[in-house]
Amino acid sequence: MSSTTETANRFLYDDQQELKETTRISTSNGNPKVAPAFEEVLDSIGSRGKFQTRLNIVFNCVNPCICLMSVYIFFLAMQTPDHWCHVPGRETANLSLEEWKNITIPREGDSFSKCLMYKRIDEVKWNGTETVKCQHGWDYDDTWFSLTVPSQMNWVCDNQHVTNEVLFYAQIIGVVLGLLFGYIGDMYGRRPQQLLCLVAQVISRLLVVLTPDILLLFIMAQSLTSAAGGPLFESALAVGMELTDIRYRTMVSYIATCSVGVGIMAAGLLAWPLRNWIYFMSCTAACCSAMLLFSSWFPESPRWLACRGREEDALRLLRRIAITNGGEVPPFVSQVMRTVGKAQRDRKGFLSLFSSWNVFKNTVLLIIARSTFLLTQTSLVLMAGSVGVNPFLAVVAQGAVQLPACCIAHLTAARFGRRWSAVGSYFLAGVISAAIFFMLDANISGVAITIMAAIAQFFTMGTNSMANLQSVEVHPTCRRQIGACVEWTAAGVIMSATPYVALMSDRRMSYAILAAVNLGAAFAVSFLPESALQRLPETLQDAAVFGKDQKYWSWKPRPSPVYTIEPIQ
Repeated sequence: MSSTTETANRFLYDDQQELKETTRISTSNGNPKVAPAFEEVLDSIGSRGKFQTRLNIVFNCVNPCICLMSVYIFFLAMQTPDHWCHVPGRETANLSLEEWKNITIPREGDSFSKCLMYKRIDEVKWNGTETVKCQHGWDYDDTWFSLTVPSQMNWVCDNQHVTNEVLFYAQIIGVVLGLLFGYIGDMYGRRPQQLLCLVAQVISRLLVVLTPDILLLFIMAQSLTSAAGGPLFESALAVGMELTDIRYRTMVSYIATCSVGVGIMAAGLLAWPLRNWIYFMSCTAACCSAMLLFSSWFPESPRWLACRGREEDALRLLRRIAITNGGEVPPFVSQVMRTVGKAQRDRKGFLSLFSSWNVFKNTVLLIIARSTFLLTQTSLVLMAGSVGVNPFLAVVAQGAVQLPACCIAHLTAARFGRRWSAVGSYFLAGVISAAIFFMLDANISGVAITIMAAIAQFFTMGTNSMANLQSVEVHPTCRRQIGACVEWTAAGVIMSATPYVALMSDRRMSYAILAAVNLGAAFAVSFLPESALQRLPETLQDAAVFGKDQKYWSWKPRPSPVYTIEPIQ
């Protein structure tokens, strides 16, 4: 009985202290309706302390690097080396490879045919005019790769469509699974989502190595990575940004997006010395497995806990953060938790994205932004091996330019805001893609095209930095993961067209498509609200009015007015 009385007295004391603190804050601001928001709680417990440092190093620095390495190294594994018909007998003919091909393989323009050979008359003669399809398999150029999936499985000539179909169907299935991962993030928490995505990455990379000859399992294995990549990145970024102050959010996004560039570089640098897809995919599986050792360090989002009505759990986590950072939990924290907890009354599930025109419009515009980024980036990586230079070095170069791109995007996002920085990035990516189209039309190729493609990746990375920031800052806490999931899912559907865009026989058309898509996206994202220096919307009601008072031609971001709530009864 005494314990119950003490508990009641403690809560009464806390409420009195909270009311006094609220009154003090309200009086100091001269507005009786002003109340502290979650950002004020972060100021007290520490928004840039040891807790956030550990979280961001492991899950917004190392984790995105490994995740993106896992995603993009698969594109290298799916490269098709130069090939030609295998014709037995060269060993006994004492001829060089070039001499043997001149005798046995017809030419198509300046190169040898990939799928035809001269018809054999007898053991030493071939018909120099009549050709037949390859009779004894294929030989592959091993200049860069000793083995890839297409060369191991002979997905060439009549079977070359299999490569496109693997990439297409793995992406489509991944889209469906990605919806599930995103739903788990908002319904069951960011922490279970992060763990599930890590496990999916490990399983995917192990199965891919073991099942290339079982096509259905191979596609399903790759679809796990396609599904988990976006939610894995977004859940860590969301928690990192939710636990930091307004002005440091761009830095968290900067760290994460820089890691994306490092991950792409790592894909090229790992595959280059190993050259065999089985070896470098196995190393990727080991790296993903290592991340599971740190999964216990990933916290649940206190904002999400409060939105789900789990205020006590949120308070315990905030106290743990405060102890780690050397801060203290403010007395008005319970009031803030109750304010954030109002989001639990919001409509559940994916239908919440249709709760208002503003939420729906912003979601559609972010879908366009992410779709354009994914289509452009993956297409440029897939086309890296088609310009006659080292494909590993080309991928490393495309990843390397993303580091200064992230730095510049970080500076422009903080100085000029997210909206016009995104518009400029998409516009310049479109202009560079158009320039490559005209260069190819003028028969310019090789190193010059590689340099221009790297510059295109530079601006493409800027578009990704802005989309990551805007997605976290525009969507409300209660539906942040579902919003990001829907964006990645829709973008994944568009990304499934990547092999059909990147592997076109006329490479000029590939760049023409990328130019048109990026210029269209530049116009579309100009209608997103400016989210720099704005408090994160907590509820659907906040998101419904977020940015509606902004002028289209406004340039410099301005801090948002303080939130108002109903007086405590």
